[in-house]
Parts: sequence; C-alpha cells; structure tokens
Amino acid sequence: MIFQVTTDDGYILGVQRIPEGRVGGGGQNRHRQPVLLQHGVLVDGVTWLMNSAEQSLPMILADSGFDVWIANTRGTRYSLRHLNLDPKDPVSPSIPP
Repeated sequence: MIFQVTTDDGYILGVQRIPEGRVGGGGQNRHRQPVLLQHGVLVDGVTWLMNSAEQSLPMILADSGFDVWIANTRGTRYSLRHLNLDPKDPVSPSIPP
C-alpha cells in the first residue's frame, strides 16, 4: 500500500505500508505496534525490500506482528511532488544561504 503524506512545508511524500505479515491475520482486527523504517542517503525505501522475504527487515517485522511503514525522503522517486513547486524548475541562485 502506498500513502501520500503532505508535510507542513508542502512536500508530498510517498510512504509504503506493510500492515500485516505473509501469514495474514488482518481479519482479526488486532492492534499492531507501528514501526517506521527510513532509508539511507542516495537510495529510496525500496532498498528495504530488495532481499528475499526471509532476509528483509520489513517482512521479518511484519511477520512478527508489526505494522511496518517505509518512509521516502523528498527528492526520491516516490516523493517528488509538492503543492506549489515543480522539481523541473531551476533553483534560484538568489536565495540566501
């Protein structure tokens, strides 16, 4: 599942959710403890899912009963949108540091 989260400064971030493990159990309506995973520099949240399910931290956590959320920072392919800005517009050099 992919959700769109809008930050206070207008960025629209893509957040993936793994609400339950491979065994299921969603019909039991149990409360699952949430876990947020954040990717590293120069990659996006998909890197958490590149290993097999048995070696993937998000899948191990989901299979263990956690509600897993994978965040994507602004500028990654899942978080390029903004309410008013366009990523194709050049950055203004007149903006002070």
